[in-house]
Order: sequence, then structure tokens, then C-alpha cells
Amino acid sequence: MSAANLELVRQAYEAWNRGDLDSAFGFLDPEVEVSTPPELPEAGTFRGRDETRRFIEDALKSWEEIGAEPQSFVEAGDKVLVTVRYFGRGKGSGAAVRGAVVDAHVWTLRNGRAVRLEMYQGTEAAFESVGLTAP
Repeated sequence: MSAANLELVRQAYEAWNRGDLDSAFGFLDPEVEVSTPPELPEAGTFRGRDETRRFIEDALKSWEEIGAEPQSFVEAGDKVLVTVRYFGRGKGSGAAVRGAVVDAHVWTLRNGRAVRLEMYQGTEAAFESVGLTAP
């Protein structure tokens, strides 16, 4: 994997965290697959940029502000593993939320586009999925 893939993923988080969804979604391949953790109520696999965007926009309706703060980036072949800590502010309540647990995202890239995103609660299974041991 090239350093270019790592930089593309980094830029996607920057776009997401400044609320620039067009740039964040522009990084996704039109046929991207996004899998959310099975522990979540809205768990599932979303196929295609449009279906993924609808899922995310529905999830965002509950939040006045939400972001994913990268903690680390790990290159693993055509994959980039990112450990993240979520933060946000609930809509209506205004309650601030900051994740106490670090989660992980595993991005698979081809030709400068994300073709798959697997989201994990915690990091151990994410590191195992790319053949590494969690630190």
C-alpha cells in the first residue's frame, strides 16, 4: 500500500469532522460496502455510496455535532486500520458525549477509492482482521 492511501483516509476523517460530507463521500467507491458492528441497533451492511449516505444521514439526525477523532493509522497491505474515539453533542438534549472506548475502522482501498469499510467496537477483532495483534 502506498502512503497515498493513508493520506486519503486521513483526509476523509478531516472532511467528516468539519462536516464536509460531499468530500467524505467522494472518497467512497460507488459500489462501496460498509459494515457496522453487530452490537449496534442499526447494524448491517450497506451497499453503494447512495445507500451508505442515506444510512449516515439518518444516523446524523440525532446529533447536533458528531465526529470520529483518529487515534492511530496502521497500514496493512491494501487496508488502513484507524483507531477512533467518537465525540458529539446530542440534538435536543445538548448533552456532550465523548467515547471512553477506542473503536476501529478497517478501510480497503483500490485505485484511490474506499471499496470497503468495516467498523468494529473495540480494536482487537479489527487488528486480527488485518493479520496483526492489537497493541
